[in-house]
Amino acid sequence: MELSERDRLVLRIVGDYCDHKGQDNIKLEEISERLRIAGVSVNDAMDSLYRLEDAGLVRLEIVGYSTIIYLTEKGREVYRKL
Repeated sequence: MELSERDRLVLRIVGDYCDHKGQDNIKLEEISERLRIAGVSVNDAMDSLYRLEDAGLVRLEIVGYSTIIYLTEKGREVYRKL
């Protein structure tokens, strides 16, 4: 599956933040500022995250009002190639 430019950007932001924190998951709220700076709205980011989830690169978990994004092994491999 070929990723769009926006999907690659969202995956890169998720991967960078996970690497920085040394974790395999983050909350959407934690990267919302970076997304905004990159010119990606939260709605557009969610569209990209759903496509990334369909491709098996991330796993999404919605808990209350929080969206937790888990970077899968496949997602980490693709992120490192970006």
